[in-house]
Amino acid sequence: MNMFDVILNPTDFSPDSDQSFQLACSIARDQFAELVVVHVLAPSSCPGCEADEDLLAEDRPAVQHCREQFQRLRALACDIPLSFRIALGYAVGTILNVARQEQADLIVIASHQHTPIQFQLHGSVAEGVLRQAHCPVLCLRQPTLHPAKSPASITLREPQCGCAW
Repeated sequence: MNMFDVILNPTDFSPDSDQSFQLACSIARDQFAELVVVHVLAPSSCPGCEADEDLLAEDRPAVQHCREQFQRLRALACDIPLSFRIALGYAVGTILNVARQEQADLIVIASHQHTPIQFQLHGSVAEGVLRQAHCPVLCLRQPTLHPAKSPASITLREPQCGCAW
């Protein structure tokens, strides 16, 4: 019995999103599920567009870029049932609407690293989806190592309490 029939993977084509796509592919393959990949274009990304249809026209550079990226992802997905959508709107609400329309059983999304100021100004798409989704959400967060804490500079010290490891 499959737990998931439809998996939604929102993407912004970043390296973090690529990793969430690989995870979504793995889950879809294991569950014999369909994978729907969605990229959201913000209304402000097309100055001078009179209507939504203008922004989503095939000759727009943003749409052409999406199609190229979708082809790249299709090559990575191999044998799983895969479909792509370009949606217009604000990220959180649009992702949630697509999840409902596609009857998604799971959303696999990447979380990006934000400074506290960036988070207060812009919020987090992944957090908004996580809080409001009608289905389970798997949020993939990439750890960030600071240069001073890179693996080459980490040293182990014996505990100061006198106990042994």
